[in-house]
Amino acid sequence: MDGLNIEYKDKVTNKLYREVIAFANGSGGTLKIGMSDEQSIIGLENPLADENALYEQLSKMVEPTPLIEVSQEHFDGQVILEVKVKATEHVYRKRGTLFEEIYIRYGSKKRLLKTPEEVHRFIRMRHVDETENAQTNTTFRAEDFTEFVDFVQSQANVKPSFATIGENLEGVLASYNAIRWNNGEFVLTQLGTWLANSSQTRAVLLQYSGDRSTSFCQQASDFSGSIVTQFSRIMAIMMTVQPLYPNDLIQQCVVNAFTHRDYSLQGDLSIVIFATRVEVSSPGTLVEGLSIESVKKGARIVRRNPLLHALFVDLGLTDGHGDGIRRVLDSYNDGDDKPKISIQKDSVIVKLPRFEKVEKITNETKVLRKEMTHEEAIKLHLLEHKQAKNIDFQQILGVSPSRVTQIVREMVTKKLLVATGERKGRMYTLSVTNQEE
Repeated sequence: MDGLNIEYKDKVTNKLYREVIAFANGSGGTLKIGMSDEQSIIGLENPLADENALYEQLSKMVEPTPLIEVSQEHFDGQVILEVKVKATEHVYRKRGTLFEEIYIRYGSKKRLLKTPEEVHRFIRMRHVDETENAQTNTTFRAEDFTEFVDFVQSQANVKPSFATIGENLEGVLASYNAIRWNNGEFVLTQLGTWLANSSQTRAVLLQYSGDRSTSFCQQASDFSGSIVTQFSRIMAIMMTVQPLYPNDLIQQCVVNAFTHRDYSLQGDLSIVIFATRVEVSSPGTLVEGLSIESVKKGARIVRRNPLLHALFVDLGLTDGHGDGIRRVLDSYNDGDDKPKISIQKDSVIVKLPRFEKVEKITNETKVLRKEMTHEEAIKLHLLEHKQAKNIDFQQILGVSPSRVTQIVREMVTKKLLVATGERKGRMYTLSVTNQEE
């Protein structure tokens, strides 16, 4: 792994500043001048003159002035220059320009940022929240990122840079600053710990039969491991248990919960599915300077974890435009119920109502149903909706799950209803006789 942060040059060329820019914009590195790519000693005829030429080149070509240490090393009468380049929070570039010749280190190679989008993203990444970018004492091990690699390779719309992740895991993780070179080895940053199999973050998903947490809990799932694995498992469940929520809106809310949560706080990210709504809760409050109104309008883009957000964008999980909440709100323009954003002391909760209510009835119909028997209310519901589950009957009758089970069992025995399917997915329809009434 040493070779990723060492570059060998046989002499001081007029383009050597580009290597220095790439190291300074990354995690630092070392230039060994007077050696071939095969690491054989060539030596320098006048190392002092070469050292002066290097300093002069960097002062003319690089802005801001990079932090370097130059020393001479002697090998059997040959002299080489060892140039140690220190990385800082600055954006290093060609002197006299704003965005020209910005090079970064990608694996063992340097890369020129060519598009405005690449430059903009890199500049954002240089000014990251230290809770995300902070270096840990955990040594990088490829085997602790198998979940991350599997997830990336399962995605269809990832950036081309992920194509070789199986052979270049270090390069991919380093490009997002998930790992950092330190004293001869890669160590994890906080972002790296979130992506690793051993991540200490947690997420939970609960599903209730009714509209309160006192209702019967139909499902309780606890997710651990890499946060991309947690995200994948949550979305797999959401696609099956609640078809009345558009997948792209649910995904946007779950992505936001992962990328904007405050990972320094104790507590789990949670998704709670009620009969008529979904609540997505993320630890942490709004980033300082934001308000609910500014979030709704999408007027300002402020990301708590910009590196993580950039990774999710490049994985094709979100578009990165910063207007996700506004689009979610706009999707409900034609509905009676609107999404709600609740800011608590230590969490942000987004509540999404179902697009199609379990029961769309007027106040007059509600009064009428109060005068109906349970059997009459179920028959009316099935005349309108053709089929229903036990949970639907719980909503219209307002009684306990056990009582509903008793009622529908009696109606099946009376041949008023027809039951099809296994218990958890059992559907009820009216018998042919009752459909004709």
